[in-house]
Amino acid sequence: MYIKMECELSEFCGLEDLKRKKYLFKGRIRNVNPRALFEVIKPKQTLLLMITFLVSFLVAGGRETLPLCFTATFLTISGTTALNMWIDRDIDALMMRTRSRPIPAGELSPRACAIYGAFLFASGFLIALFNSIEFALVLLLGLIFDILVYTLLLKRKSPYSIILGGFAGAMPALAGWVAVKGFTLPGFLIAGIVLLWIPSHIWFIAMHYEEDYRRAGIPMFPLIAGIKKASWAIVLATSLMLVLAVSLYFLIPLHAIYLAIAIPAVLIFLFKAIKFAIAPKKEKARRMYKLASITLGVIFLALLFGAFL
Repeated sequence: MYIKMECELSEFCGLEDLKRKKYLFKGRIRNVNPRALFEVIKPKQTLLLMITFLVSFLVAGGRETLPLCFTATFLTISGTTALNMWIDRDIDALMMRTRSRPIPAGELSPRACAIYGAFLFASGFLIALFNSIEFALVLLLGLIFDILVYTLLLKRKSPYSIILGGFAGAMPALAGWVAVKGFTLPGFLIAGIVLLWIPSHIWFIAMHYEEDYRRAGIPMFPLIAGIKKASWAIVLATSLMLVLAVSLYFLIPLHAIYLAIAIPAVLIFLFKAIKFAIAPKKEKARRMYKLASITLGVIFLALLFGAFL
């Protein structure tokens, strides 16, 4: 396995890069780069997930326990992400999009990343227990879906990996609600919105970086089923997301401004997703990926406005 991977890396990166990357499988780095510890938690992705947690928590009426719950969620998300980077270090080294991440770039050793991730998650989980067992359980489910279900079991084997793995991305939103209200229907709807958004987030970027995923041997749905089928699957998921967004208005006391902001945002994205599905072009996929992130941000901003106006 090591020899095979070395040959692939030598082809893709060149011999000098290969020498720098051998520690992916053996060897250590003496000094830990603080910037690498920051980058390994994927700050942009973590920020987006923390927004879903924070909005859900505030809309549920949470106030006093915010510092504790915020810290617990941030640490568990960061720890899970670092562990994910540790496990995926081999394929990250093969993909142009990810080869500059801390482990493939030689800024952080796999061992240090694994210890760091485990420490962050364990710390966050223990803090979460001071709020409630239910809250801690949701955060633990985020780790299980991300690391065990998605990364270890499905990502390298199934084109449908993101359907089950996507539950990990929905857990912070559910955790925010559960921390205050427990397991009630609105929390599941808020988490469902994130879950149905995830295919657009993952599959559009997979379309754009198709060669990267093929090189790494990751059977993403757009690569196996084709861009057109994946695009229509995104349209279906977005349509269901629209239904959940409307339903939420009738379950939570929200100002009408929520509907005025959230529904047009989803409809615009749905319209553009349909246009893309009719004539899909890989060159436009990255633009759709960015629009998907903006759409989710607008929905949660609308939730916040709707709850406090």
